[in-house]
Amino acid sequence: MAMLVVWSHSFALYKGSESTELMSRLTQGVINSGNCGVFVFFMVSGFLITQSFDRSSSPWTYLKKRIARIHPGFIAATSICAFVIVPLYSSTAAYTAGVVVKTIGLNLLLQGYFIDPAPFRQNPGPALNGALWSIPYEFWCYLGVLALGVFGFLKLNRRALILGVLILLAVVRGWLELTGRKPGGGFIGLVIGWPYEWFKVLPCFLAGMLAYLYRDSIPRRSWIAVLGPLLVIATANLPITMPWKQSLVGLIFPPLVAYTVFYFAFNKQLLDASRYGDFSYGTYLYAYPIQQILISKLGTAIPFWLYIPLAMLLSLAAGVLSWYAVERWFNRSKAEGRHPLVEAKLPITNSAQEMPHG
Repeated sequence: MAMLVVWSHSFALYKGSESTELMSRLTQGVINSGNCGVFVFFMVSGFLITQSFDRSSSPWTYLKKRIARIHPGFIAATSICAFVIVPLYSSTAAYTAGVVVKTIGLNLLLQGYFIDPAPFRQNPGPALNGALWSIPYEFWCYLGVLALGVFGFLKLNRRALILGVLILLAVVRGWLELTGRKPGGGFIGLVIGWPYEWFKVLPCFLAGMLAYLYRDSIPRRSWIAVLGPLLVIATANLPITMPWKQSLVGLIFPPLVAYTVFYFAFNKQLLDASRYGDFSYGTYLYAYPIQQILISKLGTAIPFWLYIPLAMLLSLAAGVLSWYAVERWFNRSKAEGRHPLVEAKLPITNSAQEMPHG
């Protein structure tokens, strides 16, 4: 999924538009590969974070684990962007003690703040790191799971409530799309992010939560795993207006794609992808500035067909370095080779009787 984001951003940053990338073409612009990668991140996170709360000895233990997973890598990446890349590529940035304190302080709050957020002014897109927008949403989801767990809403006899919220969000998003409303801005937007964006990412997170909460009763069917994504693509190609396409895709994408993701994630034939560490987070954090630097240094001298694999390779290398230099020291269980997803019991089974409750 991290590589899907790199792939999609390659089109945006090199060509100025993602309209020609494969998934965007397949869905007539309703969704692109970058969108898909981020939405799947939220699905997997919804599963793992709910599992994390379920297995934590206390709410405080859960919160410490969540901070340890997201903050060190984020602070390291944003500090490199703010204090190395910006001075090298910006002609307007002027650092003072106050600016340094403000930058570090806001980035501790996961704001992705830089004194010059767009130093690559000669590139097709000037932004320094446009991928950071999703991180605050992710952490708010962590806090949401904490609140739901503390008040008992993650118990199995109350899990239908989460399903009801997912359905409600899908209906409201459809109404927003059809009426052209995109609520946001103001103080609320500064605190929790663009409210309209929540109607895209939160259903995906909830779909992952539901995969965990209903893991004892979801049937495992290969035809559903294959048909789900095909149905999303088919819906995006219906001969209807774009608002209707976005509404329908927004309705079916979270549950259908989540099913496919977990079907393959729990395939016993797959290798243990986290055996040597979890490189996806670092790859995601560093890919955007790496892609921008490549364009700034090489421009069109590097052909597009070479730019994409080079950007992917360098981004993955940054992800590996981020894990071994920073992240693993705050996530000891993963550093020892264990990963919650690998330890989890199979959530999608051939029948409800095949897996004991819990």
